[in-house]
Amino acid sequence: MSYTTYPLVINKSHWIGGSTYRYSFGASIEMTNMSIALEKATVWFSWPNITATKANNSFSIIHPTTAGTTTLNITIPDGGYDISTLNEYLTWKLINLGYYIQNNSTGDQTVYCKFVVNASTYQVQFVSYPMPTSLPSGYTAGPAITFPTSSKGPQLVVSSPAFGNILGFDTGTFPASSPTTITTISSTFTPTVSDVQNVVITLDSCFNPFSSANSKVIHSFSPAGASYAQLITSEPKSLSFIPQQSGFRSELTIQLCDQYLQPLNIIDPDSTIILQLRKDM
Repeated sequence: MSYTTYPLVINKSHWIGGSTYRYSFGASIEMTNMSIALEKATVWFSWPNITATKANNSFSIIHPTTAGTTTLNITIPDGGYDISTLNEYLTWKLINLGYYIQNNSTGDQTVYCKFVVNASTYQVQFVSYPMPTSLPSGYTAGPAITFPTSSKGPQLVVSSPAFGNILGFDTGTFPASSPTTITTISSTFTPTVSDVQNVVITLDSCFNPFSSANSKVIHSFSPAGASYAQLITSEPKSLSFIPQQSGFRSELTIQLCDQYLQPLNIIDPDSTIILQLRKDM
């Protein structure tokens, strides 16, 4: 069978909002006996995993003080986070609120809790360090920090189940009481740091007679290994041509979705998707 292929390049100029792009042929095209394959996709990793909309953007720290404790309510700005960057935000926030001590010689600032990943056990951990009862020699206290009458460490409060899913923590206070020694609390179920494990590209003209649910899918790729705000390139080793719906069309609509075919909330639409259109003779 002989055929002719034609490249179609979809980019930011075709973006119509959200994660949707629309390519206009400029005329009505007969799609009968046409097939389309994705040749290459370059997409910015710009769908946030923590947002106010997802209700997974807040937690609290119970911090020891001279008077007892104080509760610090922390709201995370919408964005893309792994556990390392989440811990960076926790550290920054505690310093910004004044709950730190600073080494007079090095300028290093110390806070008394952190998030870490234990890759060996596939868990996220909250680590609490007991505070001293007075300012150590050679340090300057942050403007808000005061020291407990007995050595105690901070506690994590998870009130949002959605935030708990990121850490693998149920709702509650961890540890249940102020720890007096270095204490590590680990996930009790599998953390879901990102709710997008796969990016699925759909094309509205596709016709897959063997799958009604996935009939519009033309390609998928995993963002695994890519950092937030990094460019992801996906290029299939071989072209997989998908039959098209019969009839005339003047435009194609392409959408970026998650593994459940829900549209992605992309911040940067500067993507490039190259399609190959094949006319079977």
